[in-house]
Amino acid sequence: MKSIYNSYDTRELIERIDLLEENSKTLDGKLTAEMLYRQMLIELDIAFGKQDIKVSGLKKSLSVVFKNYFIKNALTQESHDYYYRKSPKELNTLELKLEVIQKINRIGNQGKHAIMKMHHPFWGKMTYHDWDKFVWDYMDNHLKQFGV
Repeated sequence: MKSIYNSYDTRELIERIDLLEENSKTLDGKLTAEMLYRQMLIELDIAFGKQDIKVSGLKKSLSVVFKNYFIKNALTQESHDYYYRKSPKELNTLELKLEVIQKINRIGNQGKHAIMKMHHPFWGKMTYHDWDKFVWDYMDNHLKQFGV
C-alpha cells in the first residue's frame, strides 16, 4: 500500500499534482484545480492541527458509525458534502498548488510526526494509520478524477 508517510510515494503525488494546470477540471467538469487545492489544504491543515470545521450533530453521529467503512474503502463520495469547510487564506491557484506540495512534502519528510491532531472533526478519533489511509485515498481519488 502506498503511504503518505513515505517520501517516495509522496513524490508520486506531487508529480501528479504538477501535471495539473491552472484551468484543469475533473473529467466530469465539476471540480477545478483551485477547488481541489483548497480542499486538500483544508484536510492537510486539519491533520496539522491548524484547521477546524463545523459538523452538524446528526452528520457527526453518522460519521462515527460509518468511519471504518469510509476509511477502509477509497473515498468516492465527496467529504465536503458532509460538513462545512472554511476557505484557506486567499491565494491564487499557483500559490495554492505550491502550498499543497509543501505540505505533502512535510508529511513525506516528517512521517507520522507531521500529524499533530488525532481527531478529525467529521471522522472522529483517528490513528496514524487512519490518517495515512484517509489522506492518501482522498488525494489519489481526486487526482484520478482529473485524469492524472
